[in-house]
Amino acid sequence: MIGMRSLAFLVLAVAASAQPPDMTITWLGQSCFVLKTAAGLTIVTDPPVASVGYTLPPLSAHAVTISHNHTDHNNSAAVAPGFTLIDGRPVTAPQDMSAGGTTFTLIPGFHDNQNGALRGPNTIIIWEQAGMKIAHLGDFGQDSFTDEQKAALANVDIMFIPAGGFFTVTPEQAAAFLRQLRPRVAILMHYKTALGGPAQLAGLPAASDPFMPVQYKPATVTVNAATLPAVGRESAGQVWVMQPASDTVAVSTASYAPGGPVAPQSVASAFGTFTGSGEAAGTFPLPRGLAGTVVQVDGKPVPLFYVSPQQVNFQVPKATPAGQSLLEVLTSGNVVGRGPLTVVRTAPGIFAVLNQDYSANTKDTPAHPDDVLQIFATGLGEVAPGVDDGAPASRDNLSMTTTPPGVTLGTRTLRIEFSGLTPGLAGVYQVNAVIPSDQQAGDAIPLQLGNGLFSNIVPVNVQ
Repeated sequence: MIGMRSLAFLVLAVAASAQPPDMTITWLGQSCFVLKTAAGLTIVTDPPVASVGYTLPPLSAHAVTISHNHTDHNNSAAVAPGFTLIDGRPVTAPQDMSAGGTTFTLIPGFHDNQNGALRGPNTIIIWEQAGMKIAHLGDFGQDSFTDEQKAALANVDIMFIPAGGFFTVTPEQAAAFLRQLRPRVAILMHYKTALGGPAQLAGLPAASDPFMPVQYKPATVTVNAATLPAVGRESAGQVWVMQPASDTVAVSTASYAPGGPVAPQSVASAFGTFTGSGEAAGTFPLPRGLAGTVVQVDGKPVPLFYVSPQQVNFQVPKATPAGQSLLEVLTSGNVVGRGPLTVVRTAPGIFAVLNQDYSANTKDTPAHPDDVLQIFATGLGEVAPGVDDGAPASRDNLSMTTTPPGVTLGTRTLRIEFSGLTPGLAGVYQVNAVIPSDQQAGDAIPLQLGNGLFSNIVPVNVQ
């Protein structure tokens, strides 16, 4: 007979084993993803040749999928031997294949809207991994799905869908398809990035605009069947824009949000493995070279706050257009790191919140109703009058944001008294917002800025 304690342990063990496993997804660029479960199953999709611009790391897998016979999708030689090839190239009728303990369903289709007359066939590949139904559309180019394709794509959890147009459906067509198919998550692929992709493809923001709003994600994400967003009559799934994998990652210095975009004139940080020594800029205007280190955005040096062998803080030039720029870190004239810099018009990030008297907002020194909170941030966008890159904002002629952000404290929207660049600093904004007179007291009330995107959340104490 099983004792009560043993029974309790047994129930807990069964409950734990019933939890769906985690899976990581890494985007290597173009249409190539590496999907890996905690149990060890690894699948690589559509690996491209190096001439596309993406450098593939050493790869091994249980299965490699190929949707069609173009060199930006069929480089299975880049994966170490020992995998099963899930080859869509010869497929002319639906069929199943098995590898790594899972079944792949291959659904034939076309690379264009003329039944393959322009670019040949393309195979949709569907499989289950970590308890999730996954679909990779390859270079889907049809104007619509056949009934057979639509049925196979029902109830998909994660869908990889091309968004660059020209060789495939346009971004607008892809967005319309997502409204029909309603996957829980759609991950955009096959568009031009700062690291690679054919010149004819659309890049950001053209590739992502029809899908707005989108979620910005880093090169590697961890997903779980239990925590993916739900899809219902009133709720659609999410659309993700991932960063292509690179040796240098750039984020907002205020939020450090992985995969998050930055805004022109904001303070950003590049992380990687660099050479050189640590040094901080001591004067304004900020230098464009520091301790032998230079950071370039689209080939032009940018102002530097701080450099070290692992982190470089810099200012994004105010003329940087929305989209994805190439970021390069150089030491002694040699490129030691490169990666994408995703730029949007505004990308709020909060550094700190101070009380009206400039004291730190803590439980011991809280703010009070009718007080003014001083919010120091970056990424709030255009100001007037403008300020040169690397120069401090004027104390005599204040530079105000042309579009002030919204400020929320808990569920309350705060009135803004000032929104602009902080006098005497470069790239740092200040928002002065008034706590309502009837604000309830509380500890760690979430405060957030919103202006197109939302900032990180900072806890504020009110008494």
